[in-house]
Formats: sequence, structure tokens, C-alpha cells
Amino acid sequence: MTDALLTPRQTWVHLLVWCPADTSNPREEDQLWPRVLQVARGDEAGPPGVVLRPGEPVRHAAERVAGALGLTLPPLRLLAVDQQPAEGDDLEQLGLVLDGGRLAANALRSCDCDSAHELVWTPVGELGRVALVHALRTLLLDERPAVLWQGLPAARGSGPGAGTW
Repeated sequence: MTDALLTPRQTWVHLLVWCPADTSNPREEDQLWPRVLQVARGDEAGPPGVVLRPGEPVRHAAERVAGALGLTLPPLRLLAVDQQPAEGDDLEQLGLVLDGGRLAANALRSCDCDSAHELVWTPVGELGRVALVHALRTLLLDERPAVLWQGLPAARGSGPGAGTW
């Protein structure tokens, strides 16, 4: 057994939910790209997601996220895998970004969770997480899912943890 398999890891299942560009002002460059749904807590924002429970199928975790948002999931499609190494006392993070579907900005209802946050539509240029940009490219350009190591594209079969997923 390799060390990569023994490293404690927290696996997240995130949904990429996007809203088509606002074409009311086609000269505005920021309006040409779709916007992405994020959960904002204070100064931090990230895609809606949950931690995968031990033995839980990825589809079930994705359905938990979709249910909290009141969404119906499209067919399950992996868009990006983002692996972040352990830092300090934090566990290694593995983020699976799945297709959460397309939605009109005004069609989203408030979330059924109990935490203090808000749902925001974020322009692609303001996304703080590179994995979301790669996931959006995968979806819109019909590319292979992106595999990222510390937010950067990783060559398949190389680097830490290669072949462990």
C-alpha cells in the first residue's frame, strides 16, 4: 500500500451551477461569460458542496447539495478534480466538481441549510477557485475533466497522489 492511500483525506463534492451571460449589454466584456453560483460566508466564497460521508456514493452527496438548493441534478458528470495537500493540522482536501446544471439567476430560492451565508452569482473573472474555471471550461467546451494539484493542472500519471483516484 502506498503512502498516498494512507494519507487522511477529506473529500468534498461540489456542484458547478451556472447562469448564462446577460446579453442585454453585449459590449460589456464581463457580461459575455456565464456566472457561477457560490456560497458566500463573510469574505470567503466557494461552490455549494458537502463533505462525502464514509461509504456514501458521490451521487448521493451531490443530491444532498442539490436538495438543499432546491435543484434537480442533470446526469452525473465529473468536471474537475482538485487535490490540495495537507497544511498544518488540516487534512488533505480532494474536491470533486460535478455538473449542477444551468439556471436563470432569478430562479434560485434560498437554501434550506442552517448556516449564516448567502448565495451569490459570481462572474468568472472573480472566481477565487481555479478548479471552477477549469470545470466551466470542461462543461462549455466539452473537454476532458481537469485534474488539478494545488489548483494547477496536473499531468495525468505524475505528481503526488497520481493514480490514487
